[in-house]
Amino acid sequence: MKKDEHFSEEQLNAFVDGELDPEEKSRFYNEAGRSPDLDHRLCQQRKVKELVKHAYENVPEPIRPGRTPLSRGRFLGRALVAGVLMVIGLAGGMLAQNYFGFGQDTGSTAAPVARINNYLLHVTGDEAEHMLAALDHARQLLDSAEAGEVVQVEIIANERGLDLVRSDITPFGREISALQDRDVVFYACSRSIERLEESGVDVRLVPHTNADYTALDRVVTRMQDGWKYEKI
Repeated sequence: MKKDEHFSEEQLNAFVDGELDPEEKSRFYNEAGRSPDLDHRLCQQRKVKELVKHAYENVPEPIRPGRTPLSRGRFLGRALVAGVLMVIGLAGGMLAQNYFGFGQDTGSTAAPVARINNYLLHVTGDEAEHMLAALDHARQLLDSAEAGEVVQVEIIANERGLDLVRSDITPFGREISALQDRDVVFYACSRSIERLEESGVDVRLVPHTNADYTALDRVVTRMQDGWKYEKI
């Protein structure tokens, strides 16, 4: 699908966020009615906004005394199913076209296209079982890759989940290092770091943790890129 060149991504974001004046809104509505590509881009943008909003509203509830902890298998199963359902409408067509060559005239002699699966795991809680579940899930995704399949995994931590990548707090430094050796990239939300530092906390991160993005920016960018998103 050829990208509509009349409107930038910033303009699309402003339209979806309700930040345009009535005249600009009318221009968008009129153009979307004539351009299937623009209408498609607007739908994708709305989906991303709603999915990110959902992720930030549903912070995992801490396990309290007297309650039965959710087993790791059930927890991971629910996280995986939720993530797949959340992004299937957004990324399905893009992945099918770009990774499998659907709709393209490749010819009978074309070499097989490698299957690529990208995952962004989002940690927002400081409970040890949630942190460990995210690390275990990342390892399982890498271990389960089949022949000809490329799996890339990133883990973004924010809010209370920032404890996962704080070197003076995390109990999982060794596990993080092992995953980094397998090219898993860890992100610490820059805004969460700022809030802690504003309150007087000296934030020290696990080596090689990337702190250049907010969690919101990273989630939106990766979902627009077609990555599968799962909040742990």
